[in-house]
Amino acid sequence: MSVKQRFKHWLYTNHPGSKAKVERFFEKSPRLRRLLKVGFTPTFKGWGMSTFTHTPWGTSSNHGEIEKLYLETYQKLLDQVGKKAFNLTQFRDIDALEMLQALMWRHYMVYWSAACAARRTSSSVKNLVECGVCDGLTSFFAMTAAANSGQEWGAYLYDAREGMRDDLLLDREKGNEGEYSYLNVDVTRSNLSMFGNRVRFNKGFIPDSFAVSENPDQIVWLHIDLNSATPTIAALEYFWDKMASGGVILFDDYSWPGYEDTKNLVLDWFKGKDGILLPLPTGQAMIYKD
Repeated sequence: MSVKQRFKHWLYTNHPGSKAKVERFFEKSPRLRRLLKVGFTPTFKGWGMSTFTHTPWGTSSNHGEIEKLYLETYQKLLDQVGKKAFNLTQFRDIDALEMLQALMWRHYMVYWSAACAARRTSSSVKNLVECGVCDGLTSFFAMTAAANSGQEWGAYLYDAREGMRDDLLLDREKGNEGEYSYLNVDVTRSNLSMFGNRVRFNKGFIPDSFAVSENPDQIVWLHIDLNSATPTIAALEYFWDKMASGGVILFDDYSWPGYEDTKNLVLDWFKGKDGILLPLPTGQAMIYKD
């Protein structure tokens, strides 16, 4: 007998007439009745949100194609992390497998957006761009989605691999100076080695690095995770005209507390642009370019 069943048994036994009162109450609240039948246990608890509905990767009887491919990708990553074949230095003080589970909704949005961009744009080559790569975790999901689409694709990854620079930080971001100095491009190369020579690694601070990097056109998917407003806008300015119609821009930090400057500057920058901006409950946001 479940906890809920034991409580109902106790209530109805010890308080005669309570069952009729409960039934009358729920006649006026059918949605609450449904919630009580399902239960209050979250189906997901992680970064920025909890959900009580069936997740795209959960135990419901049916999953669509992208959901199945995402789950396969996630399981593959877990296997590689468990075997130390994918090194997550960014989680060096945290249980990596626990953190990956907490990020599942965010990584689902990464996989879905990259898959959508690769399948629905008309570019002959589906170029992916990521600004702020860290160990390559997000890139792993995005590039697997592109590979699973059956399209010709390439990826261009931009990261300073040094601590965040003071002159690129707004006043409220100064506390982040020096962050991410531990990153090593050799770790990221090893983590993403399965994708071969489709991947280009560009080192340097944005926007300075654009002048000395191999930069693509026909971009179908752009991920910006720079934890700072100034380089975020610089990346948008540089890549917007290189984006294919139907392409997707995914922001990592859009709605997180502490990143209000990033959100406000993105909103100002986006005024008058051809596209739709969709904030997500994960704290991310997407722009669909017309």
